[in-house]
Amino acid sequence: MRVFAPFGVACWLILSSAALAVAINPSDLPGGREFRVATYNVENYLPMTRRINGQLRTDAGKPDSEKESVVKMIGTVHPDVLGLMEIGEPRQLEDLQRRLRKAGLDYPFSDYLQGHDTRRHIALLSRYPIVEKHSRGNLPLWVGGVTLHSPRGILDITVEPLPGYRVRILCVHLKAKLEVAEYKESDLREAESRELRRYVRDILRSDASTRLVLMGDFNDTKNEKAIWQIMGKPDWPDSLKAMPLADDRGELWTEYWGAADIYSRIDYIMVAKRLESEIDPAQSGIARPPFWKEASDHCPLYLSLKLSSPH
Repeated sequence: MRVFAPFGVACWLILSSAALAVAINPSDLPGGREFRVATYNVENYLPMTRRINGQLRTDAGKPDSEKESVVKMIGTVHPDVLGLMEIGEPRQLEDLQRRLRKAGLDYPFSDYLQGHDTRRHIALLSRYPIVEKHSRGNLPLWVGGVTLHSPRGILDITVEPLPGYRVRILCVHLKAKLEVAEYKESDLREAESRELRRYVRDILRSDASTRLVLMGDFNDTKNEKAIWQIMGKPDWPDSLKAMPLADDRGELWTEYWGAADIYSRIDYIMVAKRLESEIDPAQSGIARPPFWKEASDHCPLYLSLKLSSPH
């Protein structure tokens, strides 16, 4: 595992082992309100083949105990906007919304993207109205002389937490590192990254003042071509910066792959240059309370912006 300098400190507290973990609400922080975005791969929040009590069952949903742990994890972050990876059909998103509401975390606004993958989807929950939608579920890509499709596409929405203060948020879940017979999985992931670079470039060249956030599960580490291709060169006006978010121990890994016993940083929150000065590093990080593995093989990342009047 590569080690990077710590950036932020995860801000969370657990009330008791039986109670819901509740983080500090950014709106209650000294010095004014903040706007917090988060990304979280909730690991197969959908029906699938699972082994339950020693029995192999087909079409079994994510166990209730894991779903409640997902809710607790989200409670440690308390985001205003939450991007989700590996959500099943829309009723699974509605189930999570209900559970969050019961825990005192109400997200009345949502978006859901149907991509080429019919089982695992990207979704988004928001405390604020979604004022624009530009998502692309059907995203054909040219890979090795054939046309393939991005499995999950690009979820693209805009929210307005303050009048005139808009944040455009892109959520992605790139091709997993699972072998397929028809093509090389890394080639499809790199094709997705090229399309993302073009997509980001077009947004920022159209309006350089856009407060742009790109977040999700990229299924690659920072040294791989897919990641640095998305970010672009630092001196480009339309480049993105992958924020080096850390947990309370200064560690940057975001996912544990049990089959290989590997801890990796494959989830990111990237921002356009316009946003860098508005980030509150002390209220940004990776949430990793002791029960994190009970919910998912990933940990949520969160980024807080200091709200100000538009200018």
